[in-house]
Amino acid sequence: MYTLLIVDDEEIEREGMAQFIPWDSYEIKVVSTARNGAEGLEKIAKFRPDLAIVDIKMPVMNGIEMIRQAKEQYPDMTFVVLSGYGDYEFTSQAMELGVRHYILKPCDESKMIPVLNKAFAELEEARKKNARSEKLETEARLLKPYAREQLFRDLLLGKAQASSGARQLVDELGGEQRMVLLLDFRLKCGFDSLERYVVGNMLGDLLPDGTLLMTTGVDRDVLVLADAMAESSVETAVQVLKKEFKRFETLPMLSSASRTGTLAELSVLFRQAQELLQLNMDENEPALLRPSRNAALPETVNEIFDLEALRQTGSYEELLQELAFSFAKMEAKDYRPQQRQKLCELAWKLLFEDKAAPEDSLPAWADALTAAWNHPQPDARSREIFLAIYENLPEPEFSLQTIAQQRLFMSEDHLRRIFSQMTGNRFSAYLEHCRITQARRLLEFQPDMKISRLAELVGYPLDGQYFSKVFRKICGVTPTEYRNHH
Repeated sequence: MYTLLIVDDEEIEREGMAQFIPWDSYEIKVVSTARNGAEGLEKIAKFRPDLAIVDIKMPVMNGIEMIRQAKEQYPDMTFVVLSGYGDYEFTSQAMELGVRHYILKPCDESKMIPVLNKAFAELEEARKKNARSEKLETEARLLKPYAREQLFRDLLLGKAQASSGARQLVDELGGEQRMVLLLDFRLKCGFDSLERYVVGNMLGDLLPDGTLLMTTGVDRDVLVLADAMAESSVETAVQVLKKEFKRFETLPMLSSASRTGTLAELSVLFRQAQELLQLNMDENEPALLRPSRNAALPETVNEIFDLEALRQTGSYEELLQELAFSFAKMEAKDYRPQQRQKLCELAWKLLFEDKAAPEDSLPAWADALTAAWNHPQPDARSREIFLAIYENLPEPEFSLQTIAQQRLFMSEDHLRRIFSQMTGNRFSAYLEHCRITQARRLLEFQPDMKISRLAELVGYPLDGQYFSKVFRKICGVTPTEYRNHH
């Protein structure tokens, strides 16, 4: 049964509510009544009711002031205000004090009971929540710090999804949105517990209270669980921390943050933060790497490397064509060397799970794939010629003379005859065809690319008009017309 106090300066209203409503049938007991706010405070102190119905306009002390003072001493107490049609300003003040329910005068049983039922239901829910919180606080105090940290580590590594301790930790920290921060200190083999404690304290001092939830270490990295609601504060704090470590420890620090998610997704968030660092190994990156700022995520592998087309190549020349296109796409996207290397590793993993990835260069990939797929490899001289062409498509000064003098050390005339026998084409025509084929495919891959940038990527950086002329000669349309129709 809930207890109720009625505070109203009008005796008829006050006593009418107290005596003529069958409170027992609603499991409510009226413990007392009061004529004004000052008397109401005395009755609250004496009877400690669950809820008080309070008139707003009263002599001596009005309802607003009474609620304000009562809330200071009894913050968990619930109030329902009685107001007239002209009391909007007072009702608004009551709402600011946390009052959620009001009853318009004149009031009767049909108006009061539904409102009181809602208020008591909320009170019951608050009590249950407080009881759960008290229980969790008691249990949390019993958990030793190292045990909580181990549970956090297990959640990060996906080892604790079913354990009762992990569920308890998840309940304790709540189901709100969280983010995983990964602090990676380059050239340092690892952190002992004291160093992690120092890093955690430094970060905690820089963040608003309640933002930093947990700190631990995996290998050489420090991992932090943070409240995602304070994202901007986290980014600023990490930036300061990075500067501090560069000053005092002379250690470059990289950091990444996962997307936001619940604690149940912790292992997924951890892997995402790891992948961001793997794709961005440049200490000149922004202080905090976020998924939205990094285009070169693992899902772009299939966009860059057409793995099926690579598998279906039947000759060394076709293989070089596909590889050169893949590397040109990375160049078109302006991927950094670290991103290129990571994408190559991920693509290779999709092709050959158990083989070490080659370097992110055209010759390394060509050699590795030829060996892996038993492609018929041309003689060494032909191989060198094809490789030189596809490596140097973006180089405007590249010519037959370049191959003759710098790669094969023979006369240009002799190489011209050899090339004609190999391909049935003149070298200049073959090079033009390779470049325009590359340009056509790049336009299909990235239609919004500027024509000047396209010309630069395929070896025509200084003369866009000449590039368009060659493109039209081979494709029958200008680059712009080709883009508009594809």
